[in-house]
Amino acid sequence: MDDFKTIDENLLRKRAALKWGPWGEGVLSLSVADLDFPMPPAIKKGVLRALEENRSPYGAYGGDPDVLEAVCDKLNRVNGITATPDDVHMISGTMMAIFLACYYALKPGDEAVICPAPVYPPFMENIAHARGVAIYNALDFGHGASVDLDDLRRRITSRTRLLMVSNPHNPCGRVLTRQELEGIAQIAQEHDLLIFSDELYEDLVYEGEHLSIASLDQDLFERTISAFGFSKAFGIAGFRIGYLVCHGTHMHELKKRLHGILIHTDTLAQAAAKAALTHGAPWLARLRTHLREMRDYAAGRLSAMPGVWCLVPQATPFLFPNVASYGMTSQEMTRYLETHAKVIVQNGAEFGPPGEGHIRINFATAYSVLKEALDRIQAALTTRAPARS
Repeated sequence: MDDFKTIDENLLRKRAALKWGPWGEGVLSLSVADLDFPMPPAIKKGVLRALEENRSPYGAYGGDPDVLEAVCDKLNRVNGITATPDDVHMISGTMMAIFLACYYALKPGDEAVICPAPVYPPFMENIAHARGVAIYNALDFGHGASVDLDDLRRRITSRTRLLMVSNPHNPCGRVLTRQELEGIAQIAQEHDLLIFSDELYEDLVYEGEHLSIASLDQDLFERTISAFGFSKAFGIAGFRIGYLVCHGTHMHELKKRLHGILIHTDTLAQAAAKAALTHGAPWLARLRTHLREMRDYAAGRLSAMPGVWCLVPQATPFLFPNVASYGMTSQEMTRYLETHAKVIVQNGAEFGPPGEGHIRINFATAYSVLKEALDRIQAALTTRAPARS
């Protein structure tokens, strides 16, 4: 566990441009979804090996054959998705998948139902860019942040074209149950809807069992665009590497569009992905152990603070505490903590209207950093009593 006891704050302020770069000395960032740790040595070796192999010419459109072989092996073995290379396309990160799903499925005025919400902000951004309409099927926070399938059914209209799923869920950390996934699937099949399933955090599950909705039956494999990646579990967000999975007509159409957008994904990033799949498991197991400890510590600290309600996530490196009792909007709270605690967290309202009243905290850092940040948050909140219990 020595990998995760400390961080190199100077390096992070220089290289982690989104998470640490914008903030001055003395400010601690628990914001953007980056790990604060170096990538696994096995991934570095994989990239260096690719350089030695002179992987600089154009590669195959869908991905290098050896990389697709490793991806398909993992999909069949881990996810229960019977994928072949024809069903997979390497892409430059899962955000590309969100973009593609919205632009492929939506015409102006079409509706995409986010099930469940709140959710990663690019879901809403890309729906809007495609001139679609985001509809929110909110998690039922009163019942363990479960998916409200009755509400989802009521959200479907004649304009609905797409159901958008995040599982494991960002920002709440839920791992959707088989019953929830089967309920979503049934609604999609009844209304002949396309499903987009973001499964980026599948490797960071602490409790529960991650199931891919596309594995439930062949029809779902053909109507689901599944997105997977490596950036969050292996600390290689800068490599911009992930992959799409779908079978049949939809995948054929997506591949045609990708050909005109992307040519193919960076060959060195693909080498990093292959190394993660084939040699990253021991490092990943140690990371999960560390993150589980940080989750338990941070959730305990937050839950003990007056006026804070914090669900314990089953997965992801995020906590999504409700701080509405302090009488501030989510944006006001993030600014308050930046000013009074010198801690950067994310505004829960950025994850859609159901996120209002919450903040998102990324605990993928060293214990010393997390403890100091939580000490500061507690001190800042102590000086401002909750407006309501």
